[in-house]
Amino acid sequence: NNIHALIDINAETAKDAVIRLSTLMRYLLYETSAGHIALKKEIDFIESYISLMRLRYSDKVVVTIEIPERIPEIEIPPMLFVSLLENAFKHGVSYQSNSYIAFSMGIVEQKIVSVLRNSKHINASKGDKKYSGIGLVNIKKSLDLLFQKEYSLIINETDTDFEVQLTIPLYEN
Repeated sequence: NNIHALIDINAETAKDAVIRLSTLMRYLLYETSAGHIALKKEIDFIESYISLMRLRYSDKVVVTIEIPERIPEIEIPPMLFVSLLENAFKHGVSYQSNSYIAFSMGIVEQKIVSVLRNSKHINASKGDKKYSGIGLVNIKKSLDLLFQKEYSLIINETDTDFEVQLTIPLYEN
């Protein structure tokens, strides 16, 4: 819908969005089925996803991404960081208030270290909280299966901010 609306407003931005969308679709349909993916392709997916999400929000939402310039030629399980990003966009953005999402990834001592921070807004319309946090529980279960005890997932939360630090082992090819 965002791309459709962009066609009349800014054709060049709409073209770029279509290319990013096709990158996402290609990744989801063809790249993830092998059970592992080049880190570079995962990062390309993340950048395309964030680019498309930026189209939905006004200047009240500041999104930053920090990725290393040199990306090692390694493979990781696909879609490792996307669930965290989806949660950040779902729960960290308000159309009425200033919001932020900050994603960083680095390589430290044979590990991939990622930190995702986002604003947190009280949403009275959500009412029933009994399903709250199920996404993070599922992410933790997946990490347990993939990495056993060789990973770290640290969650820090305040009234206004949410932070997830994920560290996984790096195995070079």
